Amino acid sequence: MMFNKESIVNNSRKLYAVMKKTSQYSFDDLQGQSHLNDTDLCLAIGQLMQEGKLTQRRESGCIYYLIA
Repeated sequence: MMFNKESIVNNSRKLYAVMKKTSQYSFDDLQGQSHLNDTDLCLAIGQLMQEGKLTQRRESGCIYYLIA
């Protein structure tokens, strides 16, 4: 499967804009608000983590994503 870097960057920007609204999100929260499919959301999260814009933490068995 081939991935388009430009698409990943665009999706990560969209995701980052969504995340500015609240302090933390679960994967399902992000998927519901960004309307990205599983793969696109995972790639966008990875892109934001590489850029140092996103962190994650575990709480009560759930992983939450936060703006760094």
